[in-house]
Amino acid sequence: MSGEQPCERPVARVEADTSRCVSSGQCAVTAPLVFDQDEAGQVVVLAAEPGARAAELARQAAALCPASAIRVYPVS
Repeated sequence: MSGEQPCERPVARVEADTSRCVSSGQCAVTAPLVFDQDEAGQVVVLAAEPGARAAELARQAAALCPASAIRVYPVS
């Protein structure tokens, strides 16, 4: 079975600025457990506090975002 384990400890906090989003979809393709797009193509955060593997994919998505609309912060 793939995907996050429901009881996995969050290691990051994910935020997306929809006012900056240009609807490229790179986030949803790179980290589909963390991001989706709404009907207008704007980013939607599905997992605001992902576990380790999903957080790594969220970081990759943030790096690929052409509008720099995604931020990933460590959880202490």
